[in-house]
Amino acid sequence: ALHPWGPLGGSLEDPHVQQACRTFAEAGCSTVRFDFRSGLGTGSSSIEDVKGVADWFLQKQDPAQSVASQILIVGYSYGSMIGAAASAGKPQCI
Repeated sequence: ALHPWGPLGGSLEDPHVQQACRTFAEAGCSTVRFDFRSGLGTGSSSIEDVKGVADWFLQKQDPAQSVASQILIVGYSYGSMIGAAASAGKPQCI
């Protein structure tokens, strides 16, 4: 789950982000939350952060299978815009 804009206090500790991860984990989903590297500028580094995490979930971790075949990217505030931009062009991501 992706957090609000860092310069205004957003972080992986945001209660909305924590609750989203907790809810999906309880449903049996693999989840991740992290702090973006930078919140300044165009947001391109934040988008690249999300794409990198998505790629990790999609690549084969062992000879048998990847962690996921499809990824639901969830974000709150700034995180929702970054998630939408990161999922564009990745058919496995929504």
